[in-house]
Amino acid sequence: MIARVSFIFALLILQNFFLINSVSTAQKYMEVDKIIGIVETQTITNSELNKKKEEIRKLLSKQAEGIPSDKKITQLSLDKLITEKLVVEYAIMQGISINEERLNNVINNISTSNNISVDELIKEVEMDGSSFSDFRENIRIQLIFEQVKKRIISANLKISEFEIDNFIELQKEITPTKYNYSHIFIQNIKNDVDVDVAKTKNKLTKVINQLKEKNFEDVAIDYSDGPMAAKGGLIGSKIMDEIPDIFIETIKSMNLGEISEPIKSSGGYHLIKLNKIEEFEMETIIVSQTKAKQILLKKNQIISENEIEKKLANIRNLIIEGMSFSEAANKYSEDSSAANQGDLGWLNPGDTIPEFEKEIDNLKIDEISQPFKTALGWHLIQVNERREKNLSSETLRKRVKDILLKQKTEIRFKDWIKTLREGAHIEIWLYED
Repeated sequence: MIARVSFIFALLILQNFFLINSVSTAQKYMEVDKIIGIVETQTITNSELNKKKEEIRKLLSKQAEGIPSDKKITQLSLDKLITEKLVVEYAIMQGISINEERLNNVINNISTSNNISVDELIKEVEMDGSSFSDFRENIRIQLIFEQVKKRIISANLKISEFEIDNFIELQKEITPTKYNYSHIFIQNIKNDVDVDVAKTKNKLTKVINQLKEKNFEDVAIDYSDGPMAAKGGLIGSKIMDEIPDIFIETIKSMNLGEISEPIKSSGGYHLIKLNKIEEFEMETIIVSQTKAKQILLKKNQIISENEIEKKLANIRNLIIEGMSFSEAANKYSEDSSAANQGDLGWLNPGDTIPEFEKEIDNLKIDEISQPFKTALGWHLIQVNERREKNLSSETLRKRVKDILLKQKTEIRFKDWIKTLREGAHIEIWLYED
């Protein structure tokens, strides 16, 4: 009996030992990654804060300004974490999420744009001292931010044509004209004391004659005494404030490709060639547009795809036998374009899904395609016209609109975050014992 009691007592002691050790281990773990704050229903842990501090410290180390104190970095990190938690909380409530496929596509795009594989991207991230899982999570949060901004702010913003015009005019005013020019310098040739005028002018005359037979760059390499002689005299693009006063009036009066008369200075003679004038200008964008019509039969659960394809083939035969494509589209097409006799208007590259665009590119004018299938259904298409279109102005205006929309969105988003924080339940215990 005594032995049995001793055995049970020993078990109790052993059990208590493991229990104490378990509690002690948990306490140590909590000390390593304790909760330091609550934002609505989400927590902020010490490890999250440390990671965010390291991210911000790395970012600031790449900038010209000095790295602020640890206290300042801690505050910046907390502010960023609070904002992230609030936005993620809002996104959850609104049903906004980023699935794995979308996240993988973005990561693939990042690696592609940097001309490396995803495996190489992982190595780059880890070499920088970060884990790839943290990298993925940061991208996911950025994508959530973009979705929230788009839904609650950008969708309600309007950019007027007046605002676009003003922005373009402002860019013209603040973008100084640059003059790209090349330079040959004929330095005064001296005898023992004075300038040998005759020899200097002989060399100048020889250079001018050479310019009639050779290009400016070769003559500069052979004869120029200027600092850029080895590079064909190319000075590059300069605004007026960067051009020597002695050259300004000459350059302003020159035509592109023109070579100036000799410009005399105290050190010798200068010859200038004006290569290019760089002003605020629209990027020239020429695209090949196609005007086309289509007949679309959508997939459904009642009729098999074979039957849909056969029906479309019959419609094609009717057109070949004399029915106009417009009439057939109006009568049979299940697309919204049917009301417009199947007319899709002028299509730019990228306006349609790849399979559709491929079929269009392979058709001749007035040719009718064979029935083909896409995710939208079964199609017949006819190409009516093709043309080259200058989209420079439209592209510039769209780019300006995107810039203005982004600027307005960021301003409104900061105000929205401020309002969100004011009404949120936030507790931070970082500095509590």
